[in-house]
Amino acid sequence: MASFLLSECLEEIFSNLIEYPSNGINTSVSIKDLYSCTLVSRHWCRISSPSLYSYPFHHLRHRKFSYIHYYKLIRTLLSCIPQFEIEQIYNMENFINKSNSNILSTFNYISFIRGLIFHKIMFESQMTCDSYNKEIWLSAYNTKSISEESTIDIMKQLLTFICKNCNNLTILEFSFPLRNDNYIIEIFKDCNEKSKLSNLKELYYTSAINYISQHDNNFFPSNNVYYLNLLYVNIAGLSTENINLLSQFISSQKKLQHFVLSKIEITETVNQHTSALAWNFNNLLDNFKNYENLINSLSTQSESLQILEFMNLELNIINKQVLNSLCLLKNIRKLKIYRCDKINDLHFWVKNLKKLEVFEIVISGFSIITKSTLIQLIQLIQSFSSNLTKLVITYIRRINNLTQLYQQIPIYLHSLIHLELPTISTSELISIFKSCTKLVYLKVLLLDDKLSEEILRNLGKFAPKTLKRIHFRKLLGHSKIPLQLMNFFLEENKSVQIMVGD
Repeated sequence: MASFLLSECLEEIFSNLIEYPSNGINTSVSIKDLYSCTLVSRHWCRISSPSLYSYPFHHLRHRKFSYIHYYKLIRTLLSCIPQFEIEQIYNMENFINKSNSNILSTFNYISFIRGLIFHKIMFESQMTCDSYNKEIWLSAYNTKSISEESTIDIMKQLLTFICKNCNNLTILEFSFPLRNDNYIIEIFKDCNEKSKLSNLKELYYTSAINYISQHDNNFFPSNNVYYLNLLYVNIAGLSTENINLLSQFISSQKKLQHFVLSKIEITETVNQHTSALAWNFNNLLDNFKNYENLINSLSTQSESLQILEFMNLELNIINKQVLNSLCLLKNIRKLKIYRCDKINDLHFWVKNLKKLEVFEIVISGFSIITKSTLIQLIQLIQSFSSNLTKLVITYIRRINNLTQLYQQIPIYLHSLIHLELPTISTSELISIFKSCTKLVYLKVLLLDDKLSEEILRNLGKFAPKTLKRIHFRKLLGHSKIPLQLMNFFLEENKSVQIMVGD
C-alpha cells in the first residue's frame, strides 16, 4: 500500500524520520529508520535520499565514532565529483584501477547537504594519507600508485566541491581549529561571488583555535552572515583581539536566539601535560575586560536572545559591570550551566530573569558538593521566577545530602512541569509531590535501599495526577527497583509510564 503513496506524501513522512541536529556537539543524529526506507525500492530511495543526506556528518557526531564510517561517507561524497576534475590532479593511466571508477554516484548527495561539519579527518594529511584510510575513501582507485601529495590534492578538491555545491546550508561547524578558516569561508560563494552562507542559521566553533593557528585574524566570518539563530563558541585560547572580533560578529547579528559560551572540558582521565596546556588556554580569557566586552555585545541581542549556555567556565569572573550587562538580557527563557565553577553571585542575575522557564545545571563530578556550592544552589532556587517549569540538576556522585536544597523546591517552584534530580529520599520526594502539583515528567535516583510496599504506595498516593512519566534511576547499591514493588506504585497511579535504570 505504501508504494502507491504520492511522492509529496513520502517526502513529508521521510522528513519527519530525520532528527534535527542537537546543539549538543557530542550528540549524533539517528538515521536507522530513514536508511531502511532507502532499501525498499528505487522510488523510495529517490525520495528519501535528500533527507538521509541532509546532515550526513551529524550521524557521526559523537566522541567514539568510527573513522571507518567517516571515510566511507567521504568515499560516497567523492563519487559525486565528475571524473575529469580528478583527472586534472593525477595521471589517470596509473590512477584508475577499477572499471567502475568513471561512474558517477546515483545522486549528487552533496547537493542535499544542509548541515556540514569540518572535522580534522578531512584536513590532517597524516590521517587522510594513512594507507588503511586511503583503502577506504579511495577504494575506487589504485591507492598504491597515489602519492601523498596527490592524496592531499584530491581531498582539497573534494572540500572545494562540497563548498561550491552546498547551496542550502543552514548549519556549519568547525570541530577543530583550522589554519585558515577564511579560506573555507571564501569558497562558499556562487558564480556571482555572492556568499552561500547568507541563510546560515547555526554556527559552531567547538575547538580551541590557537592549538594550531598562530593567526588571530582568521576566526569569525563576516561576509553576509547576519541571521544566525545559534552561535556556539569555544573561547579557549582566544586573544583580546579575537574577543573583539567575536564581539563585533555577535553585534552584527539581527536575531540571535541561542548563544553557547564554552571552554575546554577538563576530564579526570586527561594526562597532566594536556591538562596543564588546557588550563593555560583557559586562563587567557580570564580577565574582567574581555568578559565585559563579550557580554556587552550580547546585550545587542537582548530582544531576541532566549537561550544562554555556559560550559566549563569559572563564573567568579563575573564582576559588577558584567553582571549589569547580563541583566540587560531580559528575555532569557532557558539557562544552562554545565560544569562551571564558582557560581557565587549568579543568583543576583537570575532573580532578574523574569521570563526564565528552564534551568539546567550539571555539577562537576570531580569532587563532592561543598557547603559553599550548596548555599549557591539554594540561593539560585530562591531566585527563580514563578514561571520556571523545568528544573534539571545533574550530579554524577551519589553520596551527598541535598536535603536543604530539596526543601526549597516545594516552597518556591510550584509551577514545575519537568523535574530531574540526583539522589533523593522518598520522604523528600513526597514533600515535592505535595506542592508541585503540575509535574508531568520526573527523573530521580532514589536513596532508600530498603523500599517496601508501604513506601511505594505512599509515593503513588502523593504523586500528582498530572504526572505522565517517571524515570527511576538505579537505586543506590542496587541494579533496579523490583517489578513487584513498582506494581504497588502503579496501584495508586495507574496513568504513569515508568522507566527504571539509567
